[in-house]
Formats: sequence, C-alpha cells, structure tokens
Amino acid sequence: MLSNYTLTLSKSLTIDAYKQINFLIAGSRGSGKTYGTLILIAELASFPRINLNKLLGTGCLPTQIYIVDFKNSDMAKLGQLLPHGRVATNKIEAVKVVSDFDSKMHNRLNFIKNQAFGATAGTLGMPMYYLIIDEWSATNAAFSQGMTKADKDMRYKWNALITDIAMLNRVPGFGLGLISQQISVINSGLNSSIQEEAGLKLHFGDANMSSYRLTFGNDIQIPDMGLETGEAYAWIERLTSSGYVIPFGMPEIEPNSLWKYLKEALSNQDDDKYLYMTTN
Repeated sequence: MLSNYTLTLSKSLTIDAYKQINFLIAGSRGSGKTYGTLILIAELASFPRINLNKLLGTGCLPTQIYIVDFKNSDMAKLGQLLPHGRVATNKIEAVKVVSDFDSKMHNRLNFIKNQAFGATAGTLGMPMYYLIIDEWSATNAAFSQGMTKADKDMRYKWNALITDIAMLNRVPGFGLGLISQQISVINSGLNSSIQEEAGLKLHFGDANMSSYRLTFGNDIQIPDMGLETGEAYAWIERLTSSGYVIPFGMPEIEPNSLWKYLKEALSNQDDDKYLYMTTN
C-alpha cells in the first residue's frame, strides 16, 4: 500500500517524502536539476499518489509550495499558479516568504502539541508544506553581500529562519528543498546541520568524481558511468546510508505538458484550508 506521501523518482525508485523530508539537489547548468525539481513539485502538490504509472495523484492531500528563485526563471514562473506571496525573486521578498513559511510551521507545531501524545503531521494525515530554494549558493551569496546595518540584519534574519526550519520541520511536515550547482558545506555556504538533516540527495548529470564526492561524501560508493541530462544519482536515508548511490532517470515530459501538469497539481494551494487539515 502506498503512503500518503509517496514520491516517485522513477518507475522503480520511490521514497516517502515525509520520512525523507529535506532534499538537496546538485548538478551543473543544463543537467536537468531544475526540470527534475519541477516534476517533483507536480507530484508533491498532487498527493496522495494512487497509481505510480501516473504523474499526478488525487490532490486530496496537496503539498503547499513556497519558492525562492533569485534567477527569476522557471521556478519563479510558478508564481503564475501559486497564491500571492508564495514566490520570491529578491532578498526583501525572500525574507517575507520564508518568514511566512516559518510562522506557519510554528502555528502547525502549536496545533499538533494539542493533539494526542506523539502526534505528528504524518500520523495526523496532514498535507505537507515545502520551501524550495533554487540556486542556493547564489542566494546565500546575495545575503552575504553588503555591510550596512540593514544588510547585516537581513543576513541574520535569513540565516536564523533557514536554521529554524531545518531544525524543527519534521514533526509539522514542513520540508526544505535546496537546489544548487554544488551542495557541499565548503563550496556552497551550506550549513552542516542542513546537509546532515537531508533525507534525500540527488546529483544530476555527468560530473567528475570530486563533484560527486562533494554531494555524497567519501563513504559512499559511486559507479563509474556517464549520466545524461535528466539522469541522476540518488542517496536516500536508510536505503543508501552505506554502499552505492542509485542511478535513475526522471520521466521525459515535454515543457508544455509539464506546465499543464503543474497547473493542475497547483490548483489546490490554500493555507486557510490545508494548514490545520487532518485526515486521520
């Protein structure tokens, strides 16, 4: 039986998005990482899945999506489909969007505290929330610039919010997804606690072994094979904690078709309806 939060990476590879709640996606430009993430968003927003051969689920438990995209590119275009205030393309907007996401996370946490002992968003059957940040390295670098008091205050606020979400998001089901050309602590400004909390790590496209090592670490075995655009290696918590990463390929979907899927999947974005909704 499928979980309410089953996410399909390929026909033969699925995860439980609630259990592997934080994800990191790496890959060079043109590797397919953003396109792959858009496919995952369509799946997330149409939970639960009842047929793994179909991209979209029933949409009865729709993951609520928030986006930060300083490139103002494909991710930011989801602002045409999402409620106002869910997409940020600059620092001021990003702090507002992430503050709102963090506030709703704490509101749900307070709600769950009043439920039965040991309750979580997962046991209560609540829709998930996801904050997805495209090009994490560039975004983090933008907040590192500037020496005025306003710049420093904004930088402190940003770092504090991301750390708070990464530490407290499992019980309320508020996922964090970071996309970047590199997702190492050294090269991308990634907080080590965020990397350690990631339940899913993907690296899209062909790269040298050192790049893969930055993503997965030195203890994981990586096959010597060339990946094409849209193909990736996956590290999944509890499944590939030791041994080999798993190669897979995202489904090939034409851009116009994917936009139609996203339009349908993101038709159930409503905080008033889904923040406190339970199904169990």
